[in-house]
Formats: sequence, C-alpha cells, structure tokens
Amino acid sequence: MSALTDTFTSIADAIRAKTGGTATITPANMPAEIGSIPSGSSESIFTSTWSEKTWSGLTSLNGQYIWTDGTNIYYSELAAQYVLDTSTSTWSAKTWSGLTSFYGMNIWTDGTNIYYSASSTQYVLDTSTSTWSKKTWSGLTSFNGSNIWTDGTNIYYSTGSTQYVLDISTSTWSAKTWSGLTSFDGNRVWTDGTNIYYSTSTNQYVLDISTSTWSAKAWSGLTSFNGVYLWTDGTDVYYSDTSNQYVLGKNPVTQYIKGTGTKAQPSF
Repeated sequence: MSALTDTFTSIADAIRAKTGGTATITPANMPAEIGSIPSGSSESIFTSTWSEKTWSGLTSLNGQYIWTDGTNIYYSELAAQYVLDTSTSTWSAKTWSGLTSFYGMNIWTDGTNIYYSASSTQYVLDTSTSTWSKKTWSGLTSFNGSNIWTDGTNIYYSTGSTQYVLDISTSTWSAKTWSGLTSFDGNRVWTDGTNIYYSTSTNQYVLDISTSTWSAKAWSGLTSFNGVYLWTDGTDVYYSDTSNQYVLGKNPVTQYIKGTGTKAQPSF
C-alpha cells in the first residue's frame, strides 16, 4: 500500500476505535465521523458511577483524614500517620515535627501554605522539613479546618449558617452569602476537578460558582453519601468510609480537529 493509503487506514482505524463502529469509512466521510465523536472540552473527566477500590499497608481508612501538601498524599488520624505511594496504592508510616498527633480533616491550604486548624489550635506547615509552627488569623480566630473549602479561586469557611470568605493577602475572614443552599458544613464540599459538590446523605448539590448558587445533583452506583469521605490522589476521586471503598468513573475526554474534504475516495 502507498503511504497515503496507510495514513487513511490509520485514521479510519482510530475513528472506529473511538466510536466502536466496524464499517469502512471513505475520506469524504472522515470529517463527519470525527465530528460525531463527543468532545470533552467542557465536560468533567468523570462519569457519575462508583466502583470498589483496594489498598495496601492501610486497608481500612476514612477519606476525611486524607490530605495533600501538593506533592504527597497523607493519612492522619491522631498518632496514625501515613504517606501514600500512588503508583502502588500502598500506605507507609510518616513522621512530623512540631505537631505529631492530629486529624487530617482539619488540614487545608490557601494554595500556597498548608494549615492545621482545630478550634484555637492553629498551625502552618513547612513542607521542606515536615515541621508545624503556630499561625494567627483575623476576623475568625477559632475554627476547624475540616469546614474550609475552595471553589478554585476563593477560600471559604462553612459551618451551619456561619459562612466566611478569606482574604489570603491579609489572613482576614469576612461574611459570605449563598443561594439555593445557605446553611451547610464545608467538610461535605468536594470537587471532581471541574465542578464543586455538596454531599450529605441523599442531599446532593452542585455549585454554580459564577452566581454562588447550589442546585440538585444526581449520581449512579453510590447515591447516598457524605462528602467528608471523598478525596483525590490528583488523578482519581475516591470515596472511603472504613470498608466501603469506591472510585468515581471517568468519561473519555479527548478533543478532535475536524478535517475537510468532498472528493470521493476509496473506503478504509
């Protein structure tokens, strides 16, 4: 076969691999075939389906105690401190300085620093030395990190009707208002990397960031759950509640460039 024939055959094979089709395809039809493949440019990479997941080293764990410093994934439940090898799904022991016994659910970040907040106990982490030191705030001085969350731009503190937003530059908290859902806890807010969700039992919401409005959301496989047990390793989203372990399914997300052509050609 000629190089051109080989090229068209490869394109046709790639189209069939994406669509699941088996029919031959002419070059004239290739643009339409490619255009019919769903583009994920504005879609979440996840489906709404959960399946079971297994771990090594630490097999019974709660997602609310899992956190990251931007490089590693940790599990912190008082004296039980672990770090995750994501390539093997294996947990191993981890040591800290300054603060050695704490819960991961109270750890949060402003995008630059890592903080631990438990009532009036407030710390900031030096990631290079794994050392914790004391931290002070304004506007809101006694709070729990478990109720802090972000929409990707701002940092919020949410517990019941107490709702705040953080001015990172001044370490100052001020009041914040929402629509659709006005009284909720930040420890049940989570993201799949695209959208922001609130999950508590059968109460499932998704946030419109531009309007600060929450609306109802439906899931498959796992429909009643708490966001407090959700976490990510940077690639997948997991639900971990002791022996109940799930991973959130993904959509194939690929962009394709449409071709052009009108002249009849052989099929491939």
